[in-house]
Amino acid sequence: MNWNNPDADPGESEEDYEARKREESEAATGLMFMVVEGFIFVLKITAIFGMFFYVGFLLSQKFWGEETDKFKIWSFSLLFTYLIFCIIYFFKGTIIGLQAKKRKLWILPWVICVLICCIIPAFIVKSFVAGMFNLTERQGLLCIGLSWGAFILFSLYVYGIYQFKTPTVPKILYWSYALGLKVSL
Repeated sequence: MNWNNPDADPGESEEDYEARKREESEAATGLMFMVVEGFIFVLKITAIFGMFFYVGFLLSQKFWGEETDKFKIWSFSLLFTYLIFCIIYFFKGTIIGLQAKKRKLWILPWVICVLICCIIPAFIVKSFVAGMFNLTERQGLLCIGLSWGAFILFSLYVYGIYQFKTPTVPKILYWSYALGLKVSL
C-alpha cells in the first residue's frame, strides 16, 4: 500500500495513479458543467416560454374548470400555448409584410410583440432578482441596479431570440407567419 496515495490500485505506478486521478477529475468537472448547462438551459426556457404556458394553463382551467382531469388540462394548456405562439408569429408576419411595403404601420404589431414577448417576461425576471434581496435591502442601489440590469439584459436576450424584424420562423408555426405575411401584403 502506498502511504502517499491510499486509494492507488495494487501495483500502480505513481505516474499511472496521477493520470487516472487527473482523468477522473476531468470527467467529474465535465459532468458538473454539463449539469449546470442543462440547468441554465431549463431556466432560460422556463423564463422565456413559461409565461405563455402559464397563460395557456390558466385558459384551460377557465375553459374546462378546475375539476377536470389532469390530462385534459395539460393537453389544452399545450394547445392554448401553441395558439398564443401562433398569434405572436402572425404578428411577426404582419411586421415583415408591412416593412416590405414600406408602411409605418409595422410599428404597431412590433410594439405589441415586444411588450408581450420581451417586456412582460423581463419584468418577471426583474421581480425575481429583486425578490432575492431582503425587504430592507430592496430600496438599495445594489438591488435596484441588479434588478434593472437583469431586466435590460433579459429583454435584449429574448428580443434576440424572436428577431421580430427578420423572417425566421419555427416550422411548426410557419403557417401562422405566412398568414400574417399574406394579410399584410
